[in-house]
Amino acid sequence: IVHVLSNFLSSGINAEYGGAGSSMSNVLNQVAPSFIGISYLAQALEMRKLLGTYGAEFTLPENFEENEDTFLELLPQLIEQFPLYFTKCNSDAEIESAFFSLISMIQLLSQVDQIEDTSKKLSNAIVADKSEKLLLKSKLLCHQFNCYQPTLRSTYVLLVNVLKLVVETGQLRYITLDTEQINEWMTKWKCDVQEQREIYRLLHEAFSAINQGERAIQALVRLLKLYSENEGVDAKSDAHICVISHIAHPKIFVMDHLMDLHPIRALDGQLSHELLQIFVNGDLADYIEFYNNNMDFVEKLAVTHEENLKKMRLLTMASMAQDCTEIDFSHLVEKLNLAAEDVEPFVIEAIGSGLVKGKINEPEAKISISSTINRTFREPQWIFIKEKLEMWQKNLVLIQDSMRKGHFAMPLGGG
Repeated sequence: IVHVLSNFLSSGINAEYGGAGSSMSNVLNQVAPSFIGISYLAQALEMRKLLGTYGAEFTLPENFEENEDTFLELLPQLIEQFPLYFTKCNSDAEIESAFFSLISMIQLLSQVDQIEDTSKKLSNAIVADKSEKLLLKSKLLCHQFNCYQPTLRSTYVLLVNVLKLVVETGQLRYITLDTEQINEWMTKWKCDVQEQREIYRLLHEAFSAINQGERAIQALVRLLKLYSENEGVDAKSDAHICVISHIAHPKIFVMDHLMDLHPIRALDGQLSHELLQIFVNGDLADYIEFYNNNMDFVEKLAVTHEENLKKMRLLTMASMAQDCTEIDFSHLVEKLNLAAEDVEPFVIEAIGSGLVKGKINEPEAKISISSTINRTFREPQWIFIKEKLEMWQKNLVLIQDSMRKGHFAMPLGGG
C-alpha cells in the first residue's frame, strides 16, 4: 500500500486506503501533520531502522513483503519502542516529527476500535516513560488529544494522561480544561464512578499545580459528591484537603454546603471538622478558643493563624450585620479585637470583599448596613424568602386592585 502525504491531506482516508473512510469523520478532529511524502510503510521502515540504532528490537521475518500485513505488524512495535526517542534523540523537532508520523499511521487503521486501542497504547507508552522531556511529552499528548473527537471513549485515557503530565510539569498549554465540558464528555464516555473520581482528582491536582485554586476546589467538591454515605470514610483525606482549601482561599466565605457531603460528615469528631464548623457558623471568639486548645494542629495547616484571624473577623462582622441596620465602631472594636484606628480600614475591606454592603458614617463612628451575605442557607433562610415572596405577591394584588378602583393603597409591610 502506498499512502502519499499529498493524497492524504487532500482526500483524507477513503476507499483507496482500505475502506477506513466511513469511520474517520467520527474519529478525527483534525488531520495530524506528517512531514514526508513517502508511503506509510516506508515511513514505518525508516522509523524501525532509526529505532534499531537506539537499541530497539523488532520481530519481523527476514524476507517480509512490503504489504499491509507487514505495516500492521510493525506499527504496534514502533509505538512500544517510541519512548526511546526521549532518551536517544537530542532534537525535539525530530521527536515531534516521528510522533506525528505515528499518529498519521494510526489513522490508517480500518476500524474505529483499532484506532482507539492503538492511540491509547501510544499515550500510555509516553506517560509511562520515566525519562526527562516532561514538557515535550505534555505537548505531544495534548496534540494527540486534540486530534481526536473528544466524544470517543478512548479519549478518556488520553485526557487522564494529559492531566498526569500537567500535574508533573505545573504547566498547561495546547489544551483547555473546562470542567463543565469534561463533565459532559464523561457522560458520553459512560464513565463509571471510579473513572469519574479519577478525572476529578486529577483535575484538582492539575488546577492546583497551575495555581488555579478556586477551580481546584470546585473539582474537589465534585469529587466528594461522588461518594455515598457508606463510602464517605474512604475519602476522608480528600475531605480534609477540601476543608483546609476552603478555609485558606481568601475569596471563599460561604462553606455550609460542605456540611452535606458524606466524606465531610465522615470527619465528624476530628479537628478539621470542628474547625470547619467554626468557619461555617462560629465567630472570632470560637476560633481563638479553638486555636488556643489546638495550636499545634493549626500551625501545621497550609494556612496561617493570621490568615484565619483575618477571615474570621470578616465572617463575624457578616453575622453581626444580619440582625441590624447599623453597627457602632466601638462594638466592632470589642467583638473583633481591633484597635480603634484599625476599624475603618477593616470596614472598607469588608465592604470591598462583598460580605456586607453599606456606608461608613464617620461623624457618628458607625457603619450603616444595607445588606449582607448569609453564611448558612438552611430552612430558616428558605422560610424568610418564602415570606418575602408571599408579601410581594400580596402587595402586587393590592396595587392592582387599587389601580382598578382608581385610588392607591399602602403596600403591606410599609413598602
